[in-house]
Amino acid sequence: MNAKPIKSIDYSLWTDTAAGAIRAAFGLIWAMDAYLKWQPAFFNNYLSYITDVVSGQPQWLLPWFHFWVGIIQINPNLFAWMTRLIETAIAIGLLFGLGRKWLYILGGAFALLIWSIPQGFGGPYAPGATDVDSGLLYFLVFGALIVMDYVLGRSPYSVDFYLGKRFPVWRKLVELAPKQVLEQEPRYLSWNIQIVAIIGILIMLAVFLTIIGSEMNAAAQASLPNLVQMFFANHIPL
Repeated sequence: MNAKPIKSIDYSLWTDTAAGAIRAAFGLIWAMDAYLKWQPAFFNNYLSYITDVVSGQPQWLLPWFHFWVGIIQINPNLFAWMTRLIETAIAIGLLFGLGRKWLYILGGAFALLIWSIPQGFGGPYAPGATDVDSGLLYFLVFGALIVMDYVLGRSPYSVDFYLGKRFPVWRKLVELAPKQVLEQEPRYLSWNIQIVAIIGILIMLAVFLTIIGSEMNAAAQASLPNLVQMFFANHIPL
């Protein structure tokens, strides 16, 4: 009696979908980061973010921080604008799946710079420290996205997918996978489902940005009485 052949299950639909969802979720995080960088407080205090991290660092790391402080002090406004534009570009690239190969490579390098300069390698590590800060985690996520793209090939949930169909040279520029993987046609969810997912992402982004804006307004209102008290203390003698 011949055994019935076991039908193999094609998981490509769900693996590609999961990879696209991870990229989009990471894009939401970068969009929130970029939103914060466009606030006036970031621009006005940019240099202090760099100089403050020097305190408490080990002696052998001080030349690294002094090097960057010296460079940024030349024109801190330029570096603040560059940070704003780079983080905005990363968020857009992740959400739309645009220029993925170079986005992941350059985004990972930028995340590593964030971790090693303004975040001070996550330190200084004093007793009670609980995490290594976000820059290192972002770098690792970019690394995971590179691995997923190399294994899975073209992402059907990206602008790159459609640009690559129309312009083959674009595929060579933005895809990481080997040729034999790129030749496989990926499966994807119907556009009806994709549209619902896109609307959901936009709603989540709006909710997150509203929460952040509300938190910032509440913090500003809470600090207002202290500012008024300081004004009267400095300008009205008792």
